[in-house]
Amino acid sequence: MKKIITSIVLIFLGVVAYAQQDAQFTQYIFNELIINPAYAGSKEMHNINATYAAQWAGFTGAPNTATLSYDGPIYKNMGLGVHFINDMIGAQMQQGLFASYAYKIRLNEKWRLALGLAAGVSYFTLNGAKLISDIPDPDLTTDKVTQLNFDSKTGLFLNNDRFYAGFSITNLLGDVIKSKDPMVTNPSRHYYLTAGYVFDLGKKFKFKPSFLIKEDFKSPTNIDINAFFLYKEKIWLGVSYRMNTKIGKKSLVDDLHLKNAVAIMAEWNITDRLRIGYAYTLTLTALKNYSGHEVQIGYFFPTKVIPMMKTPRFF
Repeated sequence: MKKIITSIVLIFLGVVAYAQQDAQFTQYIFNELIINPAYAGSKEMHNINATYAAQWAGFTGAPNTATLSYDGPIYKNMGLGVHFINDMIGAQMQQGLFASYAYKIRLNEKWRLALGLAAGVSYFTLNGAKLISDIPDPDLTTDKVTQLNFDSKTGLFLNNDRFYAGFSITNLLGDVIKSKDPMVTNPSRHYYLTAGYVFDLGKKFKFKPSFLIKEDFKSPTNIDINAFFLYKEKIWLGVSYRMNTKIGKKSLVDDLHLKNAVAIMAEWNITDRLRIGYAYTLTLTALKNYSGHEVQIGYFFPTKVIPMMKTPRFF
């Protein structure tokens, strides 16, 4: 019976993955390279960032994701980045490696607009051994199925020293390249829209509200609303409210657009170069007994490029 339940869970999670294949992060706010290649070099410092996220911890087959990324400026108007991701959900695993390039246009003394493009490969694996149950199903493979895809991303990133806005598209070839095996899902294009602003609250505090809209036009629209406070430019404390909505999708069942989760986050700039962050996610759906955890660590390296922005830690 336990194997049957496990199989049902894995198949369910596979359906979820088909609807939203891009990995979901809570602390993307501090490293938007993972969703937008135009972000490369925007901090105007060389930056290495690592993230590990476990969604619905303790739930069999729940998603867990690890990433490692680098980005930094080259010359005064370009940025480069590299991003590796290892994403597991149920019997499925996706590993991807992408290189990003951003060209920054100086609109005036304060505003910069970056145009970004990323190209790379994604390696998909389905481990059929994890789909075995007490009741044999001839439609389920017991073999390991793999597939290697070339893909690309693009984006825009607009910012000054206090405001930022970004728009990006991932899986650009998602509707062009079709899976050769029915057991491996076709990647869908995902569209991201994000923006935020940093306000002064006295001499010691700053307030940073922001939002992220994630859309693939097939599953519920995902919306994050975030609010952060920065103390003495050292400690970030914030909360994020994530919800799903079926905007323009009348065919989706009502349960899919209900509120999703609340996350509490803390980020500490230990030194001018080293920072560490943690996010705790409380699920507000049927999986409310399973919380999420995400750890992020980043390190900045000096650069010979003279920064045009004096507040690289804000976003």
